[in-house]
Amino acid sequence: MHYSIAEICKIVDGKLINISNRQANETFVDSLDFDSRKIKQGALFLPISDHDNASVHKLFSDYTIAEKDGHKFINSALKNGAVASFADHIVQTSLPLILVSDTQLALWSLAKNYLNKINPKRIAVTGSNGKTTTKDLIASVLSRKYKVHRTVASNNNEIGVPTTILNMPADTEIAVIEMGMDHLGQLTALSKMLEPNIALITMIGEAHIEFFKTRDKIADAKMEIIKGLKKDGTFIYDGDEILLKERADLFSGEKVTFGEKESNNFWVSQIEDKKRLSFKVNQETYSVNLLGKFNADNCAAAVAVAKEFNLSSKTIQEGFDNLQITKNRLQLLTGSKGETIISDVYNSNPTAAIKAIEILKDFPTQGKKILVLGDMLELGDQEVSLHLALKAPIERAAFDEVYLVGPIMKSLAVKMQARWYDKAFLTDLSRDLQSSLSKNDVVLLKASHGIHLEKVERALI
Repeated sequence: MHYSIAEICKIVDGKLINISNRQANETFVDSLDFDSRKIKQGALFLPISDHDNASVHKLFSDYTIAEKDGHKFINSALKNGAVASFADHIVQTSLPLILVSDTQLALWSLAKNYLNKINPKRIAVTGSNGKTTTKDLIASVLSRKYKVHRTVASNNNEIGVPTTILNMPADTEIAVIEMGMDHLGQLTALSKMLEPNIALITMIGEAHIEFFKTRDKIADAKMEIIKGLKKDGTFIYDGDEILLKERADLFSGEKVTFGEKESNNFWVSQIEDKKRLSFKVNQETYSVNLLGKFNADNCAAAVAVAKEFNLSSKTIQEGFDNLQITKNRLQLLTGSKGETIISDVYNSNPTAAIKAIEILKDFPTQGKKILVLGDMLELGDQEVSLHLALKAPIERAAFDEVYLVGPIMKSLAVKMQARWYDKAFLTDLSRDLQSSLSKNDVVLLKASHGIHLEKVERALI
């Protein structure tokens, strides 16, 4: 973005503090960040408050609350190069302030203004599993022909989406925006902010079942992504998922489906999962450096989007060949002893865990196959039963070694008589793994991010 401080103040209906009108018109902001440690020279700082704002919930169902009031870090932002900061109250600082009623409301207003100013084509992606990989696939394919801006990592919430928008280059032609949710109303607000040309749902799983209780309610929440869809927009979804099909039948706009049934608009077949995934979509052959047969469906979703932009199969394959996936999503790494590490430590749920177990089971190796599985979070009252349900697929896979991590996994460890570690003892886990691993082994690390198996990953590398 590129706005003067005065322009920003007008857009968000704020009041200038510590700066004259002339200086505000002559001082420009080129980026925004809510982390004062990462602030760039010439940036606008967004302090996130440590208290709720009930009035905001009329506009947005959820609201980010910081552990420590972000206003305490305004002087740190000044030291690191910020030229201005939003603020919802006066702070002792020399940094120019834009005083607003709420800093997050100001963020959303500014993001909406900038989005309309640049006016790219907009693609919104959500789903219980696969949304980050699908977002990366879509961006890689479309970037063969267009200037594409995408969500970094998984910054997909009420802070991440507007921040992604504001850090979009001025020459962006297509914005690929990932959207997450764990409450009703979140996707409605994000979709209405973005007003996508294409809204895509990858699949419905058990992620966030703690809050929604049933997959039906998860499907209802995911369908909110079409709330802001432009009138001439397209809804793309997994046609094999009956919960989505039932709801999509009520949508009168343009619809496109993908999946493994021949009835889909983009039909996936002949899937082969070796060290490189190959498959056909509508009898066109594609391949990509991804693990897991399920990723063929994510690729088909990307093909469906690409065809909306009239890209050829050759161009789509070039996009797959140049794919750069977000870190810690079924990422192949090499450990210090030459072992293969499959790292998928950002998130986990029962569907994703079973798919990862199948990947390790089928992975070609002359060495041992070692499973390291951590807690799956946000499963609510069903958390113990859903963890215990992993016993059968793990035992069928007949892995050489199984390590279970986290308080919820303890019940499964007892049932399986498997090694178990508290999440506070990842150093012990890393040491035990290192003593067991050798060159030809393959180890899978899979858990929700709150277990922090990325620490184990770093220790093995």
